[in-house]
Amino acid sequence: MNAGLREKLATGKDYYEIRLESIGGLGANLCGKMLGELGVKYLDVNSSSFSSYGSEKTGTPVKGYIRYCNKEKEIRVHSPVVEPDLLVVFHQALLQDTSVWKGCSKETAIIIALEPGQEVEDVLSGRRKGEQTSLCNMGSVYGLEAQRIAMETHSRINVVMMGAVLKVMGLDSLTAGEQIMEDTLGKKYPDALKANLDGMKRGYEELRILDV
Repeated sequence: MNAGLREKLATGKDYYEIRLESIGGLGANLCGKMLGELGVKYLDVNSSSFSSYGSEKTGTPVKGYIRYCNKEKEIRVHSPVVEPDLLVVFHQALLQDTSVWKGCSKETAIIIALEPGQEVEDVLSGRRKGEQTSLCNMGSVYGLEAQRIAMETHSRINVVMMGAVLKVMGLDSLTAGEQIMEDTLGKKYPDALKANLDGMKRGYEELRILDV
């Protein structure tokens, strides 16, 4: 299992970095914003986040970048995350794009959103132009059926994935996640808050490590 946020920063590493790989319509942009605000408000670290996308149309590529560092350090890097500590893949179709894995190594933990009933072996053998994607030289790989959980809790995939991210980051509880979600969604969508909190909790609890 790869080291989490606190462990990485305790070793003297300048930053703990996350890259979100998604498509428009799944809420990765909002997920990245909440993760960025989470660090400053509730984790006692400095943090920054931004997203890049060609357009906000459903189905177009979206990338999110989040950096954390110790509170006494200033974040001076504002470029995309090239070598992530954590890679988060919001849709299995993205596994066929070899650029999604760029910069990953044994130091990279990976979370993959699986389709309901999808065989892990099929997901991990995504192909592009005859090349097989291999995860054998990467770090711990995790999976969860984010779409199914979102449907069952009447929430959205982004909050389910956020729960999974907090688990891999090494947070012992969802207290900080619940607080930032109440800050971000509670006032704007009060009627949907409980469902979103349930979705995040299920994402945190149902994440499992994959045997690759």
